[in-house]
Amino acid sequence: MRVHASQRLTLWLIVCCLPSARGQTVSNPAAELTNALGMKLVRIPAGEFQMGGQESAKELVTAFPADKQEPEYFRDEYPRHRVRITKPFYLGKYEVTVGQFRQFVQDAGYRTEAERDGVGGWGYNPASGKCEGPKPQYHWRNPGFAQTDNHPVLNVTWHDAAAFCQWLSRKEGKTYRLPTEAEWEYACRAGTVTRYHSGDDPATLRQVAQVFDVEGQRAFGHVHQLVIAGDDQRRFPAPVGRFPPNPFGLHDMHGNAWEWCADWYGEEYYAQSPTNDPPGPESGELRVRRGGGWNSFALWARASFRNWNTPDSRCVNLGFRVARNDG
Repeated sequence: MRVHASQRLTLWLIVCCLPSARGQTVSNPAAELTNALGMKLVRIPAGEFQMGGQESAKELVTAFPADKQEPEYFRDEYPRHRVRITKPFYLGKYEVTVGQFRQFVQDAGYRTEAERDGVGGWGYNPASGKCEGPKPQYHWRNPGFAQTDNHPVLNVTWHDAAAFCQWLSRKEGKTYRLPTEAEWEYACRAGTVTRYHSGDDPATLRQVAQVFDVEGQRAFGHVHQLVIAGDDQRRFPAPVGRFPPNPFGLHDMHGNAWEWCADWYGEEYYAQSPTNDPPGPESGELRVRRGGGWNSFALWARASFRNWNTPDSRCVNLGFRVARNDG
């Protein structure tokens, strides 16, 4: 998961017009379509927003004492900067599901990296009550817990997600892709300037997201150390769309599954990011992922929180959501 260089190896493992507190507006995003795969996509309007941390790093340290972080931990969320999304685009109303990914696999004869490289992915071991990996028996078909066709697909690498988008583009004659990091945060915020679209209080996530219970932060130090009861379904991913949407009509932008973005990750990128449609660094070693997962703490599910993995990473809480060019 994240977040500093010293941790990389151990952590690999609808309204007509919504005004923001800064006086910005986003226009009506209500247009929605369903593609040939049965995926619902919401039209996200062009607009502006302030990207990055909306409060200081010191304020975050104070607000999340149980996480025991230093201000330096949040440095890549700054400086907050103005971003303009110049063209409308479509974004998946939900994360890509197991059933949708299966259609891709069957039609394209595709095997995920976790299935073909012998390394495998991550999964839940009911004997220990913990997540473990990588192991060959774990992949998108088997995360170690029950899933239906309506659950978010997991254990997919950035390359797997990109291959899905390329296949869907060929199938439909439209350009499908992963959203940029800027598009993702713009869509997640949907005009809000708070930590979550539900507000600043982490307790509000209980009503809008599948994340690790905030009460658990007082009892455990890190998610890889968590012991999860196999009959506690609140501890595992939820079917997509179980929780209320954000003001744009998008579900599970916080929690459930971390979502791959198109960008290379750059810790200092915000300092030189262009205003219009920032694409991320030209090259890199890490790809961005956003939003938090079903076993993430509230700190990591914030709209401004940045995370990353190597493109071949796969995990029991890592999936994706597709974007589609308008037109």
